[in-house]
Amino acid sequence: MATRRITAIVLVTCAAFALQPPQTFEVATVKPNKSGSRGMGNHFDPERATWANYTLNTLIGAAYHLQSGQLVGGPVWLGSDTWDIEAKTERPTTTPQKLEMLQPLLADRFQLRVHWETRELPEYNIVISKGGSKLREYQKIDGEPRPIGTHIGHGLIDAHGIEFGEFVGFLRSELGRPVVNSTGLTAHYDFKLQWVPDESQPNSGGEVPSPDAIGPSIFAAIQEQLGLKLEAMKGPVKVLVVDSAVKPSAN
Repeated sequence: MATRRITAIVLVTCAAFALQPPQTFEVATVKPNKSGSRGMGNHFDPERATWANYTLNTLIGAAYHLQSGQLVGGPVWLGSDTWDIEAKTERPTTTPQKLEMLQPLLADRFQLRVHWETRELPEYNIVISKGGSKLREYQKIDGEPRPIGTHIGHGLIDAHGIEFGEFVGFLRSELGRPVVNSTGLTAHYDFKLQWVPDESQPNSGGEVPSPDAIGPSIFAAIQEQLGLKLEAMKGPVKVLVVDSAVKPSAN
């Protein structure tokens, strides 16, 4: 009886070990991007991954699954200098596995040192305004599903069948702060939101609205066009603190 029990434990342990994803890339190159372009992109094959024209801030956010406002500290160049990374895995891996493998790569090549903290930081609470929500719930037409998709432009989000949690995630990115969903809305919706971006918002590119720009702020637009409201508040936010980082030598 004892022998059978030990054998079972060994088999389970071996199976669990076999399912573990690779911990590091087999080979990787990191080079500074000198193009001067503002565009960036990535590409993932089963055994390869590339990141083009990424800042270290953006790479850290991808590696640790951070939301806007969750990364603090570090030298200024983390958000200005851009890098190209080409990496190969030992065997086929998923995109989430490749993103996790970025953590040891950044620690090795950038000498990145980080730690987690919980801080009291500004955030927004999104609620339904007094007049009620103006969102239209996504519905089929004559029993047939309609195309689902979202177009995002400068001061525009045209959504068809977007899940409300996805919209909240968009707001986090647009506003540069955590957004707490207190609406109780969970379905998929159709709506069009238009506003004049403020230069202080992360996705505005620092662009100052022209004097003749006509339109509401994103805060007013959300209330007028969607029947929702953003309330400023403070709350505990888990953040990743950059203790140190060093620019890698060319390889």
